[in-house]
Amino acid sequence: MKIIAHRGNKRYTPENTMAAFQSACQYPIDGIEFDLQITKDGIPIVIHDEKIDRTTNGKGFVRTFTFREIRKFDAGSWFNKSFQGEKIPSFEEVILWSKGKNITLHIELKHQKGRNNQFLHTFLEMVEDYKMIESVVISSFNHSYITYLKELNSSLSTAFITKTPIFGAIKYASKIKADAIHIRNSYQAMRFYRTWMSKGLPVRAYNVHRIKDAMKCHRLNIDSIITNDPKKMTEIFRHLCKEN
Repeated sequence: MKIIAHRGNKRYTPENTMAAFQSACQYPIDGIEFDLQITKDGIPIVIHDEKIDRTTNGKGFVRTFTFREIRKFDAGSWFNKSFQGEKIPSFEEVILWSKGKNITLHIELKHQKGRNNQFLHTFLEMVEDYKMIESVVISSFNHSYITYLKELNSSLSTAFITKTPIFGAIKYASKIKADAIHIRNSYQAMRFYRTWMSKGLPVRAYNVHRIKDAMKCHRLNIDSIITNDPKKMTEIFRHLCKEN
């Protein structure tokens, strides 16, 4: 079972920052998950919310700032003063940093209100130009983004995100051209993991932060867990692998 760091080492560092990604890579993780929003001037940046209020010292919607403007905000002090000066990274910055590292970038594309699909072309061009097709997995709650990107490049690895199980998930994934499912971990969802995996739909469960939940996912033989605490999870599961 693979371990993916949710927004980096989110428990110990400010989420979706270079500090969070660098910290996560201290541990033997398999990937890093992060979110992409688009600035006013069309630059993909790494931040979860559509507003900068929660994770910076600024206020306002991401889409109302240019990249140069958004880089002026502090994205670390809200978490701890020791991270003062952290910036919201650009997607390009993360790509360049990840080169040569044995990790997969799991990129969640956030819904862009009032925009056409041009930003999807911009995003894909960056992935292709940096030869990252084999090193990324693209996911979204906006399933139309998945279909659109897969039609542009069939080699792209894709996943649809859902908070709850979807009836007929295997057929649905095929219909929207998703290669995997990213689902909020719950007792209800766990009932479907074995079936989906056995029928060729990789399951990556997010919101897995407790050891007992991670162990259940491990026993159900899912593909990956997406966790806020890669330190704790890698310590347990790498030790478990050695014992086996």
